[in-house]
Order: sequence, then structure tokens, then C-alpha cells
Amino acid sequence: MPDTPTTPDAPMPDAPADPADEPREPADPARRTRWWVPVLAVGVALIGATGTYLGAGYVAHTVREDHIAAAAEIEERAEDANGDLRAAITRAGSAAAHGAEVTTAATDGLGSADAAATLSAASDAARELAVSEVTRLPEPIGYDEGAVRPPWVSVVEVLETRARGHELLDDLDAMTTAAVEIDGAAATADAARVAFYASAAESAAAVLEANPVATYETRIAVQHGIDQAGDDWFEEPDSAGAYRRLATAVDALHASAAAESARRAEADYAARGPIEDFARSIAHGVNLDFRWANVVAGKSSDDGWYAGTALYRYGDGGWATIELSHSIGRYFGDDIDAKAVVVHEVGHAQVVRAECKPLFTGPVFGGDDEMWATAWAIAAGYDVEGSGIQAYGRPSDAQIAEAGKCL
Repeated sequence: MPDTPTTPDAPMPDAPADPADEPREPADPARRTRWWVPVLAVGVALIGATGTYLGAGYVAHTVREDHIAAAAEIEERAEDANGDLRAAITRAGSAAAHGAEVTTAATDGLGSADAAATLSAASDAARELAVSEVTRLPEPIGYDEGAVRPPWVSVVEVLETRARGHELLDDLDAMTTAAVEIDGAAATADAARVAFYASAAESAAAVLEANPVATYETRIAVQHGIDQAGDDWFEEPDSAGAYRRLATAVDALHASAAAESARRAEADYAARGPIEDFARSIAHGVNLDFRWANVVAGKSSDDGWYAGTALYRYGDGGWATIELSHSIGRYFGDDIDAKAVVVHEVGHAQVVRAECKPLFTGPVFGGDDEMWATAWAIAAGYDVEGSGIQAYGRPSDAQIAEAGKCL
């Protein structure tokens, strides 16, 4: 007798294992929905065989309700995926449009050519996916909601529900995959747009460094575009509007640098340049731009007037634009009053300094611009008519002492 039994209850040692005993891969999480059709069929058959019609109806109804509940959960997930897909398509369309706008606005020399090409390609890819069709979910089933429902009606509805559930699962998978792909294209296009603007900002920074003679006013505008920030900056980040504004600022800076270079080549600059240097030397670091005119503040150089104006700003580090009459350029070295007018205008600009603003706005001056500038010029050693005394009167000794704290 062999040592090992060969009865049907004990397989031979070398016999292959039953496939049912092999470990199985876990089901796809998206498809973990139990369909109880086998249970339903057996239940109906067994109970029906005993002639218990009502019992069969109860089993059919119970399984039907379980299927409807499971299908409703799948449908909710499919509807969410449908919404996610629609949102991804919208994002891709927006990213493509914004990228195309920046590409259209791009100008030579302001931004990397490679970055521009990358942006164009990414925008095209996003635009192609933005026209993707959105899956239409299968029509709902018209269930029999009558008070008395034959078991076979429930069986049919279970089968229909199961088929629709599988269809919804397929749609769910397809929509989820599509949304991920489309969202990725939108993100790539947006990132390419940000990268291109960053390259444009680098180009603008190089222009700033190469044109130190441009006015501070034009330099500020370029810096605002580089930083995408400032009191007057309201553009969307890395947008076509931001790029166009940066490009305009760079053009203005180039023009300013050219004009300033030409001005410095003129004969009059031989006298005016040193006056501007003097003003900057006593301005304590406040940035100054200069303009010259024959008539300033209604006073003509031809009539023997020395005149000046100052427009100061607190933002962007504090700066001012000073306008001086041609007569000051002619007599600055010979007449102390001409020099005192320049000091008076520089005094106006001092209020942008952190240590001087409280003195200017405090109780001694109360924000009186002309008394402040006159007192500052006197405190600086220019106690003459041109300091502002002739035009505005002499400040009090207390005001002169207060302004002197700002020297």
C-alpha cells in the first residue's frame, strides 16, 4: 500500500495547487463595491422552491436596496470626478490664454528666448487639452417604486443597477486620469509663464545696471516691474499686463539715459553739473532728479529772478525732483543767494528722511513746507534772502533750531 492515501479528499503530493488557493491581488479601491447577485439568485431560488413568495420578494427587495445604495455612492464619486475634470479644463484654458498673452506681448531683449519658446509650447499643449470633452454620465434608472413589487422586477433592477455601476466606475477612472493630465498641463504652462517673467526681470535688472545716468524716476518704474510691487503696482503677477508695463518702463529708462547723456554733453552742463553734485552732497542720501528751465514758478531768469521748486516723495527710499532756473546756473558761484535757493530746495527733500519727518510734522512746524525749507537752509549756514526769507519770511529761532536737528 502506498504511504500516502489517494482518495479524492487528499491530493497527490505533486499535484498542482487549486487556483482558488493562490493569493489574489487586492481589488482596485475604486471598484470595491460588492454586488450580491449570486446571493440574490440563491435566495430567490431557495425561498421560491419552498413556495414562500413573500420571502422571495423580501430577499429581492433587500438586495435591490443594497445595490441602489452602492450605485449611489459610486455615482457621487463620479459626479465629483466630473466636476474635477471640468475645473481642470477651465484651469488649462486659463493657463493657455494667459501664456499666449504674455508670448504675444514679448519683445526682443526682455526675457530669455528659450524661456519664451518653452512658454509658447506649454501654452499650446494646455490649449489642446482645454478643449477635451467632458464625459456624460449614464442616464439614471427609472426604478419601480410601487408598494408591491414582484421579485423578478427587483432582480431585473439589480442587474441594471450593477451594469450602470460598472459603467460609472469606468467613467470615474477615465475622468480621474484625464483631470490629472489636464491639471498637469495647466501647471506646466503657468510655471513656464512665471519662469519667462523671471527671465524678463533679469534682463531689466541688467538694463538698470548698464544705465546709471537715467533718472531715479525711470529707475523706480523698472524696479517696480522687476519686484512686481510698489505703491502704484496693481498688475496680476507674471501677467501680460505686468510684462507690458515692465517693457514700457525699460523703454522709458533707455530714453532717459539717452537724454541725460545728451544733456551732459551740452555746454551748459559744465555749470549745472557741479550744482547738482553740490545738492546731492548735502542731501544725506535722498535721491534727486533735476530739471532746468528759464521760467520756474512763474519767475523768469531774464528778469533776474532765482527760482526753484521741489517735489518730494516718501516712497521708494525717499526721493525728489528739483527744478532750478537757468539764472542759478549762471550765478551760482558768484551770488550766495543763488546757492541759498538750491539749499532751500534740498531742504524740502529732507522731510522724507525717517529722522526728519517727525520734526517737520511735529508741533514746531506743523507740516509747513516753506518755513521748514527756509529754516533748514538757515541752519545749514545760509542766513540770506535766497534761503527763503525774502519769499516766505524769517522762521522763528525755535524753528531754525528744530530744523538744525535734521542736518
